[in-house]
Amino acid sequence: MEVAGAIVAVVVGLFVVLLISTAFLLWGAGIAGIEQRTFGKALGVTVLGGIASGVLSLILSVLPVIGMVLGFIGGFFVTALILMPIFSTTFGKALVATVLAWVLSLVVIGGILLLGFAMFGSLAAIL
Repeated sequence: MEVAGAIVAVVVGLFVVLLISTAFLLWGAGIAGIEQRTFGKALGVTVLGGIASGVLSLILSVLPVIGMVLGFIGGFFVTALILMPIFSTTFGKALVATVLAWVLSLVVIGGILLLGFAMFGSLAAIL
């Protein structure tokens, strides 16, 4: 019974991460000036871009250190290439939206973590 609960928790967690990633991509697309954006299109780009980035990273992981760096950077380019036809935009705007989605998610998640540390009094312990 505990295994089933863990599986359900993982599936729900992955679904929440997918929705949050989609929201950040939609936010990045808005800042980049992409006009024809919807949550459904952003959800499609998030799923397809995640799969394509994962495959690219897996392929490039055979190279020790440089493969990881190339996989990380290539993930932005692959996601931007997927975003272009779905959002009907240029590569530049697609790349800006992709990078902004990543940066915005780091900023927001970092802020939430700092707020959580401050709330629980552990911020002083790590500084």
